Amino acid sequence: MSLTAPVLFVLLWSSGYVVGAVGVGAAGPFALLSLRFVLATLLAVPLALRVPGWRRAPFRRLALIGLATQAVQFAGAYSGLALGVPPALSALVMLGLSPLASTAVAARLGLERPGRRTWAALTVGALGVAVSVAPELGDARVGLGVGLTVLGTLGLVAGTVLQRGAPPVDPRVSAAVQVGTAALVTVPITAAAGGLHLHASAPLAWSVAWLAWPLSVGIAVLMAHLLTLHHVSTVSALLLVVPAATTLLSFALLGQAPHPLAVVGMVVTAVAVGDVVRRPAASTGDDAPPARVAPGVPARPPVGGAPTAPTVPWTAAHRA
Repeated sequence: MSLTAPVLFVLLWSSGYVVGAVGVGAAGPFALLSLRFVLATLLAVPLALRVPGWRRAPFRRLALIGLATQAVQFAGAYSGLALGVPPALSALVMLGLSPLASTAVAARLGLERPGRRTWAALTVGALGVAVSVAPELGDARVGLGVGLTVLGTLGLVAGTVLQRGAPPVDPRVSAAVQVGTAALVTVPITAAAGGLHLHASAPLAWSVAWLAWPLSVGIAVLMAHLLTLHHVSTVSALLLVVPAATTLLSFALLGQAPHPLAVVGMVVTAVAVGDVVRRPAASTGDDAPPARVAPGVPARPPVGGAPTAPTVPWTAAHRA
């Protein structure tokens, strides 16, 4: 298969953490979120209105998913970055813990029946995250940032579970509803806290533009394209490369070298979660070839039709 789309997908996803770190250095995390979501909404809504039948979309469910995966996830992630959590560690915490937490919640709700090997692999993956986080916990400020990043991960998990059983949604409609909902939540909070008084700067301008358009909208379309060609598990496996790619981008652009223990934890987590992603889920039929779909209608992507910013398609129903 052509590697262009998968490589672009990984680079875009990884860049979100690095550019987010630059953005929170130029503005507060909530100010950055507000600008990102407003600009993304201005692009996403006109695109969504061109989709036939957009009025039939499950707006309430998409709004809840957007509240969780956009507002909560990125409020936690950006707050963590503002407190000094390295971008690579932020990526690892989210991509390492979300599979375990999503599976645990889904099992509790009776949506999945994970086996012992699945639990073992996910637990090892979580231990890998713990190994990576340990060197940062000596700094109380960064330790608080890690806690906020975990809180953001819970938003991602909630959105993933909400997506279970949701009908297919065109990614343009999903993106518009999710980022629009996030804007309606974050802008009033930021305004009430006096965070909208910003000093214009080049880093703020380009980081907001990058986060709002290539990530919040562009990656949704790219994800949908990949899902029409490959298994969901194949696309999920690409996310295992994101923490390593984020580490390289952080070193190249920000000069942040990873702690050796962080590298060890990254490898442990990738191997453990990769074992889960590759395992067939017989009850869902995910080991069958991707279904043919009508032109212009994407195969069902995770979390609201497609992620409108970095989100993770981790549930047992998405493993193949």
